[in-house]
Amino acid sequence: MSRNRRSASSTSAESGKDSQLTFDQRLQANARERYRTHSVNSAFNNLRQLIPTEPANRKLSKIETLRLAQSYISHLVAVLVTGNSRRPCAATINHQPTTGDDLDAAQPTPYRQSICTFCVTFDKY
Repeated sequence: MSRNRRSASSTSAESGKDSQLTFDQRLQANARERYRTHSVNSAFNNLRQLIPTEPANRKLSKIETLRLAQSYISHLVAVLVTGNSRRPCAATINHQPTTGDDLDAAQPTPYRQSICTFCVTFDKY
């Protein structure tokens, strides 16, 4: 990528004009970045309000918010698939995944059961 080079005969007035233009561009870029950051933070706050947490007023980090949202979506899919609203994930998790290789195996491989955060929460109440 080539850059425009200033000729040796440029005056200090032109240099001042260029630096002012660069300064204005930086101000605009900074304003766009602040707006973008504000938009992302606002979206995370909206998502945090939609995810049930324990305790209810706990503020989640961004990565916790994304992970819990993914888990909650999986939980809701399990509710729709099984029709069971109490512990739907237990019915869908307990099945071992099968592939072509597993069908030929003499002994089934041990399968670790995952625990759904939202199903566990229902057990408390």
